[in-house]
Amino acid sequence: MDEEAMKAEVVRLQTFEDWPSSAPAIPERIARAGFYATGNELEVKCPWCKKKLSEWSVSSLSVMIRHRVLAPLCPFVTDPIASGNIAINAQPIRREDIKNEQVRLSTFRNWPISHILPATLAKAGFFYYNDSDRVSCAWCHGVIGKWEEGDDPFAEHEKFFPNCPKVKLGPNLTNVDGDAIPELGIHQVEMPKREKFSLLDARIRTYARWPCRDIQNPELLAAAGFYYMDVDDHTRCFHCSGNLRQWHKDDDPWYEHAKWFPLCKFLNLAKGSEYINRVQHETKPTLDEAMCSDPVRKVLEMGLSEERIRRVTKSRLDTLGRPYPSVETLVEAMLDSTLENNNESQNSPSVVENVKSIFGMVCNSNASGSTNQDNRPVESNGENAQNVQTTENGHPTIPIKTETAVVASRNISPSKEKEKKKNFEEENRLQCKVCFEDEVGVVFLPCGHLVTCFQCASGLSLCPLCRKSIKAYVRTYLS
Repeated sequence: MDEEAMKAEVVRLQTFEDWPSSAPAIPERIARAGFYATGNELEVKCPWCKKKLSEWSVSSLSVMIRHRVLAPLCPFVTDPIASGNIAINAQPIRREDIKNEQVRLSTFRNWPISHILPATLAKAGFFYYNDSDRVSCAWCHGVIGKWEEGDDPFAEHEKFFPNCPKVKLGPNLTNVDGDAIPELGIHQVEMPKREKFSLLDARIRTYARWPCRDIQNPELLAAAGFYYMDVDDHTRCFHCSGNLRQWHKDDDPWYEHAKWFPLCKFLNLAKGSEYINRVQHETKPTLDEAMCSDPVRKVLEMGLSEERIRRVTKSRLDTLGRPYPSVETLVEAMLDSTLENNNESQNSPSVVENVKSIFGMVCNSNASGSTNQDNRPVESNGENAQNVQTTENGHPTIPIKTETAVVASRNISPSKEKEKKKNFEEENRLQCKVCFEDEVGVVFLPCGHLVTCFQCASGLSLCPLCRKSIKAYVRTYLS
């Protein structure tokens, strides 16, 4: 980071773009007190004294007082004006507004040079912070100065900061408000932290020694972006590098991904902002609300103690934030809880037997409607049953009438053959050209090609069809 540029309050404020809204300290106050965000969790740094702060609480002293205690001889602390600090004047600009082109343009009121137009600078993503001819980007926070006649602001932006999200979208999208870009469904390219696990198959292969197959399906974890770290049940997202462990049986990998790592680019491409926002804003149900859920109501009807149900439900809410999703999981939790309580098991064996018997009833109830391995009901009588034969080892087989099949094949009309070929070509056209399994679902920008599924797209920097650089993605759904 250009620490000289951080002497401008508006530039410091821009570094708080990813600052969590739940943090006790407000970005505007931190920036005003001389600090900028380093990007390392809740750590901030002063560009003058180089001191850092990272511990925050609601009851902490004001940020300026903490700065004074931390570094009493800091030039900013002793004399903010003489230190070269450029304060935000009368009408402060909110950090979220600076991505609006008109707001950026309004910062050029005192622009000192005439050979570079403020409008072209604002279009290229820059705002002016009243320091000579230096401007800063609202996205990458890059600073450029010493403008010469004939300079193209966007070309200079691309030259010095090629990885800037604004630059990656290209000059033709400069009129789009930065905050509106995600709303348009455009996902800027960001390469995965663990590129070797970009493909779904590569992630699935890491689960060869997965110890919790009865708790979480490796394929579902891999589909949600996680690979196995070969330690206990630790998993990590290949894209954002977020680490999750202590998986429970009814955890939804996508839900947990959205809950803990909402900024992950792969997650955003796969599930979209609407799903992530819904997960993030879900309210934690109260114990009374959880006690009114269907599983609890049904278990109460079975005659189990309300006090015990309440106890395990409260424990569930405290650890996972949501109630039991089914009767089976609730009864199983009650059984585990009862068996773990040694005193209770010794003194009241009838309680354990009661829960065990009800658990057996639940299991039998679910098994009564079961089907065979292929989820097809087995015919036990009627015409179809007569066609089922048995091999020497007892496995059922269905005889194939080869002769009829051959005749039917010969009688296929040319029009049907043509239709069959057309369907095959259409199916092939809609198939991902990387994994050859899933349906295509991502458009690459700026080339506009639709050639991969979302699983394969997030690990690519070049379009597989034209080999042009991918600047952004748009998720597409085929009807």
